[in-house]
Amino acid sequence: MMGPGLLIVLAVCAVLVVGAFLLTRSPHWKRLILRRATMHAARGRIDRMMSLLERNRDASSVVDPLTNALIYFFISAGKTDMARELVEQAISLGDDSASAVAQLGFIAGADGERDEAEKRYREALSIDPALRSTLNVNLAALLIERGTGLDEAGTLLREALELREGASKSGVHMNLALLHLARREGREALVQSLTGYELLPAGELTREARSHALALASKAYQLLEDMEEARKMAAKALRLVEGTPGEAALRQQLGTLLAPE
Repeated sequence: MMGPGLLIVLAVCAVLVVGAFLLTRSPHWKRLILRRATMHAARGRIDRMMSLLERNRDASSVVDPLTNALIYFFISAGKTDMARELVEQAISLGDDSASAVAQLGFIAGADGERDEAEKRYREALSIDPALRSTLNVNLAALLIERGTGLDEAGTLLREALELREGASKSGVHMNLALLHLARREGREALVQSLTGYELLPAGELTREARSHALALASKAYQLLEDMEEARKMAAKALRLVEGTPGEAALRQQLGTLLAPE
């Protein structure tokens, strides 16, 4: 028979074990793990980053920050099959959220499956309209790229603009610039692209996005037949994007504009 002292020890151990279990699932713990994973990635230790995320993530939820980070990494690395596998795993484990459906849309879009992406975005929005601030922009981008449904794209973007605040409005303004370029409305495209640029704080993390905004402004100036300003915007965009991986296509476009006539 256990004495009172042993019972107390066992009780304390049980509390510590439960406490540790809960800690590993707390938002604070997840942020710490995500920070460590980011440090591994920044230093080129991709295997360690992936191992850390995999060990600590909640496989049953795509909105778990560690699962979401792993999905995003696979999509940006072009490994969409692996990203889809993670989403489908979460769904099989009980994640029936709109976010899971939306992730399938992101993956389909990355694979160039535009019809499938549109279908998933609309499905996700029907399940949870609260995702409009993000999915409206993704859906509008598909419609603009296709060149059809431009009026709907405008409505979606204006609604998203009302739902966002601060720097997060930047992406909406850039998509509005794309919409006006598709309509060949140079002045409106210029205003939207420069607004998107101004909303983004200067820094390493925003270099690519700011470069894209200036590239859109350059295209707007071209549409307005102001080639001098178009070249200035292109040169500024090119300086921002230099040295960033994965932006070869943008650099080529900007370089073509700056080539001597």
